[in-house]
Amino acid sequence: MSARPSVVCGVDGGGTSTRVLVATLDGEVLGEGRSGSGNLHDVGEAVLARHVEEAWRAAWAGAGAAPRSAKRAFCSMASVGTPSNRETVERLVARIGLAPPDRIRVDIDLVAALAGGLGGEPGIALIAGTGSSCFGRDAAGRTLQVGGWGSLLDDVGGATWVGTQAMVAAVRAHDGRGGATSLEARVLEHFGLSEMRELLPRIDAEGATRSRRAEMARLVTEEAERGDEAARAILEAGAEGLAECAAVVGRELDFGARGPAVVVTGGLAAGAPGYLAACHRALERRIPGARCVLAAASNGRGAVLEALADELGRPVPDAVRESVMRGV
Repeated sequence: MSARPSVVCGVDGGGTSTRVLVATLDGEVLGEGRSGSGNLHDVGEAVLARHVEEAWRAAWAGAGAAPRSAKRAFCSMASVGTPSNRETVERLVARIGLAPPDRIRVDIDLVAALAGGLGGEPGIALIAGTGSSCFGRDAAGRTLQVGGWGSLLDDVGGATWVGTQAMVAAVRAHDGRGGATSLEARVLEHFGLSEMRELLPRIDAEGATRSRRAEMARLVTEEAERGDEAARAILEAGAEGLAECAAVVGRELDFGARGPAVVVTGGLAAGAPGYLAACHRALERRIPGARCVLAAASNGRGAVLEALADELGRPVPDAVRESVMRGV
């Protein structure tokens, strides 16, 4: 590129991957790059910095230019619920050079999920990815987050929770406390075990990472499609748990008589149409007037919209917003 237009950076850091997008102030996305996990708690500061830099350099390579500092960067990241977490990410992003230190904003991943999913409009976003959480913004600008407490305390309906429930169903079936389920064989296969009692030391003594447990969600969706009742029950319970979070947001914020638009995003929901449909049914039962919609754009493009709003100091004009959303 010869003109070197002014640009912003949008960063989407989730449990599975980190994406960086570079876009002009007119909303044209010039390049997008991807690297590993963007979850600070899972990978630590040094690895997260490497992933952000790899994705940033890949985005500029896609734009056909050498990396340079943007006018503004917005980073929508998993596991940045505290000020100290956000400050850590701000520092590492500034060190890499995405934007000047005073022009970097870091917030939870749900902010970009809502902005991208609903094109900047008010409503509710549910993330069903490695973890789970819910976030809403009404027309008055009031916001609320529900859920997002991590895999030990919550993450209901997310992949780690679904994978953990698969193990629970497997051991209960093995004991005779639960009905027979194909998940018993799938859990053994997943961990390379020959007998169910080997699962305890594998989980308790050796540990199983959050991502390793989340990988089992795919087994649950596959067995549910094949008709396994335990797998189907896990997904129905997950959908109800997600809808419960959204119902609190719908009750506490003001979406008027029409009710909120609701978008469900995240790798688990995107990769399992049956689960997404179950989530939509549960949401429509629990929230009066809820309109479940498919995501208009990615979380990464939502991060670009947030960066543009920060740079402009006002809502993103319709023409610019449409440019960001174009080509999704």
